[in-house]
Amino acid sequence: MNRINSRLTLTFIMQIFFVMVALIVGTLVFLVYVGLRMEDEPETRHLSSDSNSSLWQTFSIEEGDVLLDSKWLSILEKQGKWLQVLDSHGRVLASSQLPSDVPSQYEIGALLAYWEKSMPFPYEIALSREEKDGQSYFVVVGQKSEARHLFERLIKEWNGLDLSQQGANLLEESHGSLQIFDVNGQRVQQYGYGKAVNTELVLDDLLGSKADELRENGKEYVYYDPTKRQTWVVEVDSASEDKQGVGDKLPQYMTKAISLYSIALLLFIVLASLWYGKRFGRPFLYIINFIQQLAEGNYRDMQDTKGRSYILDRRGKLKRSYRLFQEVNDSLQGLKQELQENEQLRKHIEQTREEWIVGVSHDLKTPLSSIKGYAHLLESAPYQWSQEEFQMIGKTLREKSTFMSELIDDLSITYRLKNNALPLERKPQEVNETIRRSVIHFMNDPQFTTYEISFHASEKTIMYPIDTKWFTRIIDNMISNAIKHNPPHTQIDIIVKTESEHGFSVTIRDHGYGMDQATLDNLFERYYRGTNSEENTSGSGLGMSIAKQLTVAHEGEISVISKQGYGTEIILYFGHL
Repeated sequence: MNRINSRLTLTFIMQIFFVMVALIVGTLVFLVYVGLRMEDEPETRHLSSDSNSSLWQTFSIEEGDVLLDSKWLSILEKQGKWLQVLDSHGRVLASSQLPSDVPSQYEIGALLAYWEKSMPFPYEIALSREEKDGQSYFVVVGQKSEARHLFERLIKEWNGLDLSQQGANLLEESHGSLQIFDVNGQRVQQYGYGKAVNTELVLDDLLGSKADELRENGKEYVYYDPTKRQTWVVEVDSASEDKQGVGDKLPQYMTKAISLYSIALLLFIVLASLWYGKRFGRPFLYIINFIQQLAEGNYRDMQDTKGRSYILDRRGKLKRSYRLFQEVNDSLQGLKQELQENEQLRKHIEQTREEWIVGVSHDLKTPLSSIKGYAHLLESAPYQWSQEEFQMIGKTLREKSTFMSELIDDLSITYRLKNNALPLERKPQEVNETIRRSVIHFMNDPQFTTYEISFHASEKTIMYPIDTKWFTRIIDNMISNAIKHNPPHTQIDIIVKTESEHGFSVTIRDHGYGMDQATLDNLFERYYRGTNSEENTSGSGLGMSIAKQLTVAHEGEISVISKQGYGTEIILYFGHL
C-alpha cells in the first residue's frame, strides 16, 4: 500500500503541475494577445512630443518616400481620426482621411500652439516625434471635437436671448444638449437632452476624471461668456455616456479577449473535471462492484456488454486509469481466487462428507445387523446352544461392538482435536521404548501374523516430551493403515532415527500397493476413505487425519512418499529440526 500512496502523491503532484502550467500558458496567451492588440491600437490621447506610443508603426520609409500602413489607416478610419506625417519643417509628407479645414503646411509655432490649445483649432490633436533612418518625423493624429463643433454651429443660431429652431434641430440630430448657467451657477436655460437633475453648476461638474474624459473624447465643451457672465455647457450623447459602465468603455478586442479567456477557462475546468471523474471514478466504481460481486458469491471477471474486460486492454494489460490501483486490483484478484478455491473445497468437503456418512452408516449398520440377528436368534429360537456356539456368538458380538465403539471414539477425538479440546499431558519419555511396545502389540496379534513387521530403534536414546496414550495412537494408526491397505506377506518396517540434537524421525515403510495421486493428495483429509478397489475402505476415514492432528500437537510434521506398485513411506518428524 506504500506504493499506492507514493503513486497517488506523485500523480496528484504531476496533475497539479499540469493544471498550473495550463493556466499559466493560457494566461500568457491572453496577455500576449491583449498586448499585441494594444500595440496595434493607436492610443493618442496622452502622447507627448517625444515618441512614447506605437504610432511609429503607422508609416515606413522606402527610398525616401513615406508609406502609410494600410492596417493602421483602417483602424484610424473606424475611430473617425485623421493622420498626417510631417517633416522637421512642418511640411505634410503623407496623410489619410484629412478634412478640408486642416492645413497641409504648418508654421512651426502654429503647430505647437494648436497642440497646446493656446490657439483655436477645430480638432483635438496628438503629436508624436518619431526617428527613422536618422531623420525626424512628426505624426499628427486628429479627431473632431463633436461638442466644440456643435457649439460653433449653435452660437450662430443664438439671437442673444434664445436658440433658433435650426439650433434645436442641430441638438436633436446630434443627440446633444445645451445648458446655460448664470454667474451664481443657476441654470437659466436648457435645450436638447441635458441633465434634468442638475439645476446648479458647480466646479465638481467641470473638473475631475469623468469631466476630463468627456472633454478628451470631444463629448463636452464648456464656454464662458465674459460679457454676460454666463457659462455654456454643450454635451453630445451625454445621456448615453452617463449610462455606460466600465465594461462598455473597454475596447472591443479587450471584451472579446476576456470573453474568450473565460470560456476557455470554463471549458478547461469542465474537461479536467470529466477527466478526473473518469480516471479516479471508474477504478473506485469497479472496486466497489467487484467487492459486491464477491459478496454475492459471483467469482467471474467483470465484463462490459460486449463481453470485454473492464480493466484490461486488447493486449491483456491493465488500462492506464486502473494502473494507479494495481495493488488493490491484485489483492482483489487474489481474494477472488482464494474464495473460489475455498468454495470448491467446501463443495468437495461436503461431497466427501456425504460419501463418508454413507460409508460410516453402512459400516455401523453391518455390525448392528449381526448383533440384532444374534439377539433375535437367542431370544426366539427353541434351540439348545452348545458352549462352543455360545463362545462364537459372544466373540462376534464383542468384535462388532468394539468396532462400533472405536468408530464413535474416532468421531469424538477428531472433533476434540479440531476445537483444541483434547488436553495432552506431555512428559519426557524414551521414544524407542514407546514405539517398540506398540510394534510388539501388532507382532503378537494373531490377525497380523501374515505380515512381516520389523522394528529398528535408533542407536542413541531419545528423550522427548510426549503423551504416551496419544503418541502411541499415532504409531498404531500408521501401522494399522499399512496393514489394512496392503495384502498379506507385505513387508512393513518401522525405523527410528535421531535427526539432530533435539529431534528425531519415525519412518513407517511398506512395500505394498502404494497410493494413486488422488489418495495421496487427500490422505490426511477428514472423511476420506480412499478410492482403490483393491483396498478395504471400511473404517471411519478419520485415522490418518487424527494421526496428523496428534503429530502437530506433539510439535511434529508428516511427509508422505508413495507410488502405485512400489509401496508407501510415511516419515514423522519431531523436535526442532
